[in-house]
Amino acid sequence: MTTTTGPRHLSDAPPDTRGAQELAAPEDRGTLTIADRVVERVASHAVTQVPHAVAAPRRVLGVAVGQGRPEERAHVEATVHGSTAAIDVALAVAWPHPVDEVAQAVRRQVQRDVERITGVRVSRVDVEVTSLDVPDRGGSRVR
Repeated sequence: MTTTTGPRHLSDAPPDTRGAQELAAPEDRGTLTIADRVVERVASHAVTQVPHAVAAPRRVLGVAVGQGRPEERAHVEATVHGSTAAIDVALAVAWPHPVDEVAQAVRRQVQRDVERITGVRVSRVDVEVTSLDVPDRGGSRVR
């Protein structure tokens, strides 16, 4: 015959009060601060999820040099005040896609991802399209 000395199920066990501490109210536990840089990283990754939005070409003295850079992330600046962020995005749009549609898709994607991942509310997303990314045709035309 087998005898058991302890409870058979966890629900039958008495609560373990050894080392248990009373938890403070949530508002007394501290704060979580999301840095601007974190929001910028999340937003720049969100831009890569939008078709036809690419990182703008490099600029020298205000002149675009080269093509758009689809393998890189778009330039993003974020300012976080408390639990609200304002985001600025600079990018290029792949030719011949509608600039307005791509910009609206970028706004939606950035707002959705930043709010979902960081918990920071996005007050605005300003999108600056600095150039159109026209594919290189592979050679110059001579007439």
